Amino acid sequence: MQASNVGGLRAPRGPRRVAFAVALACWAVGVVVYAALPEDSTARYVAATAVYLAGVAFALVCLTRATSGARGKERLLWGLLTAALLINLVGNWSWEGLQESTFGTQAISYQHVAYLISYLLLLCAMTLLVSLTTKRITLVTCLDALSIMLSVGILIRYFFLAGTDGSWAVLAALSWTMFDAALLFLSLVALSTAERPPFARSLAAGFLAFALADGWYLGVRTENAYGGVGWPDMFWTLGFVFLGLASLRAAPTTPPTGSRIAPWRVFGFWLGPLSPPVHLGVVLFWGATHPPLPAYVAAGAATLFFYLALRVALASFVSRRLSREQKEMTRKVEQGRVLYELHDTVKQSVHGISLSLRTALEAGRRGEYENAQRMTARALEAAQEAEYRVSKPYDELRAIHGEVASNPSDYLRHRLKRFEEYFGIQTHEDFRVPFEFLRPAEVAAAQRVVVEASWNAVKHAQARNLWLETRRVGSVVIVRVRDDGRGFDAAEPPPGLGLRYMRRRAEEVGAELDVISAPGRGTTVQLRFANR
Repeated sequence: MQASNVGGLRAPRGPRRVAFAVALACWAVGVVVYAALPEDSTARYVAATAVYLAGVAFALVCLTRATSGARGKERLLWGLLTAALLINLVGNWSWEGLQESTFGTQAISYQHVAYLISYLLLLCAMTLLVSLTTKRITLVTCLDALSIMLSVGILIRYFFLAGTDGSWAVLAALSWTMFDAALLFLSLVALSTAERPPFARSLAAGFLAFALADGWYLGVRTENAYGGVGWPDMFWTLGFVFLGLASLRAAPTTPPTGSRIAPWRVFGFWLGPLSPPVHLGVVLFWGATHPPLPAYVAAGAATLFFYLALRVALASFVSRRLSREQKEMTRKVEQGRVLYELHDTVKQSVHGISLSLRTALEAGRRGEYENAQRMTARALEAAQEAEYRVSKPYDELRAIHGEVASNPSDYLRHRLKRFEEYFGIQTHEDFRVPFEFLRPAEVAAAQRVVVEASWNAVKHAQARNLWLETRRVGSVVIVRVRDDGRGFDAAEPPPGLGLRYMRRRAEEVGAELDVISAPGRGTTVQLRFANR
C-alpha cells in the first residue's frame, strides 16, 4: 500500500526494497567487472565511467522525485542535496586530464571549486536536517562539526600530506575529507534522535562512502599514482547510490520534543573516532616525540581548546534549557489531569446538591415538611462534602506550581479542624517533628497523602477518630495517618481507596508508603522520608 504524507513523499515499502537490492547489485556487478579488467585499459575506463554515470543518474532521478514530492523545509533539504549532486557532476567533466599532472603542482581549477561548492551544499542540507530533528542544539552541533573539520584537517595534513606544499589545489583536496567527517558526524546526530528519519541510515552510509573515497584519493594522489579513474571512483559512486536510496525513503521529519542531549552522543564526541580531543592528542603526542612541531598544529590546538571550553558551556546551557522545558511540559500535563478531576468533582457535587434541593422543594409543596427537612439536610451534607473534595485537586494544583504553605504544620492543623466540622469525626494531631523540617516537594506529597487517607477514613472506614502524627526514627522522618475504622484486608484492598495514587505521590519525592490494616482494627497509612 502506498502511503502519502503532507510535507513529504514516501515510496511503497516493497518497491523501495527492490530498488535498494537492484541498485546495490548493479554497483557490485560493475565493481567486479572493473576489478577483472586489466589496469590502464580502455575497457576498464569505460566500465568505471559507466558505473559512475549509472550511479549518478539513479541518485539524480530519486532526489528529483523526492524534491518534487516534499513540502516546506523538507523540499529545501532534498533540493540542496539535488543541487550538490548536479554541481558535483559538472565538476567531474574533464577531471581525468587534471589527474595526469603532479598533485603538488596543480593549480586551483573550476573542478576544485565545483567540488567545494558541492560539499558546502551538502553541509547546509545536513545542518537543516539536524535543525528539523533536534531541538535547541543546532548551534552546538554545527560548532562540533566545525571543530571536527579542523581536527581532521590537522591530522591528515600532519600525517599524510606532510611532504606536499601548501598549494590551493592540495588544500582544496584536503578540505574534502574535512567535509566528509563533518557530514558523517551530522548524519550520526540525526540518526541518534528518538524520532530519527527513516533515511538517516542511508545518508550516513553515503557519507561514509564519500569519506573512504576521498581518503583513498588523497593517499594515492600524494604518490602521484592516480590515473584517469580508480577505486575511489567506485566508492564515490556507492555514496551517490546511498543518497538515492535515502531519497526513496523520504518522509516528513517528526518535530522534536524536549529532551536532553543523548549521553552516548556526548561520549562519542569526546572519545569517539571523530573526537577532536583524541585527534589533537594523537598529533601532540607524536609531535612531542618527533619534533619539530609545525606552527599550524599549535594554532589548531589553541583554537580547539578555546572552542571546547565554549562547547562545554553551550552544551550545559542547552541541557538545562531542555530539562526546564521538559519539566514545564510535564507540569502542564499534570495540571490538565488535575483540572479534569476538579471539573468532574464539581459537576457531580453540584448535580447531587441540586437534585437534593429540588426534591426538598417538591416535598415542601406537597406539605411533606419532614421529608423536605431531611432532603435539605442531605443537600447541606453534600455541600460540605463537595467543599472538602474540591480542596484535594486544589492542593494538587498548588503543589504543581510550587505553592506550599509557609507554615505547613499550622495549615494541616487547620485542615484537621475543618475536616472535623465537615464530617463530625474526632481529629487528633501530634507533631513531634514539624512539617517545616521536610523539603517543599515532600511537604506537598505529605499533604496529598494526608487528604486521601483522611477521606478514606470517613468515606470507607466510617471511623470515629482520626490521628495525624509525625515521628523521627534515626535518619527517617515518618508522617502517619491512622483511624479506628473497620479496616480491610491489606493483601486484597478494595477498589476506590486511592492506594496507587498515594504510592505514586510518594515515589515522586523518593519516599516509601506503608499501608497497615486488618478487618475491624482500623487503618494506618504512613510516609517514610529517609536520609535526613
